[in-house]
Amino acid sequence: MAMKAGFLAAAAACVCLAAAAAAFDVPTVAFEEGFSPLFGDGNLVRARDDRAARLLLDRRSGSGFISSDYYLHGFFSASIKLPRDYTAGVVVAFYLSNGDVYEKTHDELDFEFLGSRWGGQWRVQTNVYGNGSTSRGREERYLLPFDPTLEAHRYSILWAPTHIIFYVDDTPIREVVRHPGMGGDFPAKPMAVYATIWDGSAWATEGGKYKVNYKYAPFASDFSDLSLLGCRAAAATSWGS
Repeated sequence: MAMKAGFLAAAAACVCLAAAAAAFDVPTVAFEEGFSPLFGDGNLVRARDDRAARLLLDRRSGSGFISSDYYLHGFFSASIKLPRDYTAGVVVAFYLSNGDVYEKTHDELDFEFLGSRWGGQWRVQTNVYGNGSTSRGREERYLLPFDPTLEAHRYSILWAPTHIIFYVDDTPIREVVRHPGMGGDFPAKPMAVYATIWDGSAWATEGGKYKVNYKYAPFASDFSDLSLLGCRAAAATSWGS
C-alpha cells in the first residue's frame, strides 16, 4: 500500500510539473545530459556547447538521437529549424515511442514534419497511438502558417494520464482527452523521446508522388532548447504489455 501511495504521489507531482511546463519557462538539458546517438554516425553533429544538435539526411543515411531514459508522462519540447529549398519526401520527427520494446502493442506520440516541393511550405502531422492502435488512425495534418526554415520554432508534447496536448510555440494545436471509449488506445506505458530525419519518399509528400531529390542534399534540421520535464520510469519491459 505504501509503495502504491508513493507511486501515485510521484505521478501527481509529475503531472503538476508538466502542467507548469505548459507556460514554456522550462529548463533545458545538454545533449550529453539527456540523450544518446541513435543512428547516422557522422550525420549527427553536436554543437560545441552541447546544447544543440544537427541531424542530416544524405544518400548514405538519415540520422537521429534518443533520450537516455524512459518517461511515464511529462512535458517534452524542442526548438526545431527545418531544412530549406526542395524537401519533398523528407521527414523530420520529434516524438515519444516504446516501439523498440512493444513491437505489436507500442504507444507513440508524434510530431512528423513533411517536406514539400516549395521550400518553406512544410506540413506537420500529429499522431496518437496507444497499445498498437496504428490501424485506427488518430492522425491529423496541418500546413504550418509560417516558414519553419527561416528560424527555429518550439514544438512541445504534454502527456498526462487524462489528456495529451501538442503545442507549436505557445499555441495548443491539438488536444486528445482520454475517455472510456478509447479502451487501451491511449498511451499508458513508459516511452523514450526521439528526434530523427529520414527518407519518407513512399508517402510523405502528396502520398508519395514526389520523392527525395538528393541533388539538394544534405538536408539539415537543427534541434535546440531540448526539454525533458517528465517522470523517469523503470525499464519499459517491467510494465508488461
